[in-house]
Amino acid sequence: MSSYCSACHGTLGQGSTAGARIAPRPIAFPAFQKYLRQPTGQMVPYTRTVLSDRDLADIYAFLRSVPVSASSKDIPLLRQ
Repeated sequence: MSSYCSACHGTLGQGSTAGARIAPRPIAFPAFQKYLRQPTGQMVPYTRTVLSDRDLADIYAFLRSVPVSASSKDIPLLRQ
């Protein structure tokens, strides 16, 4: 997952004291995209110049792929 997200939401989107749980089972893509572009609360907006639509779609695909019982050791890229 992007370093943009993992700092607050954890490497698997599990959430932390700084950010809400966003995986597994993320909200619907249109709501996810709208919230990242125009957040409410403390999160900064991620405009297209900061995070492209393609990168946003890739992050969302990753969040959808996280198994319900996953840990970082279950995802090869996160073991590196």
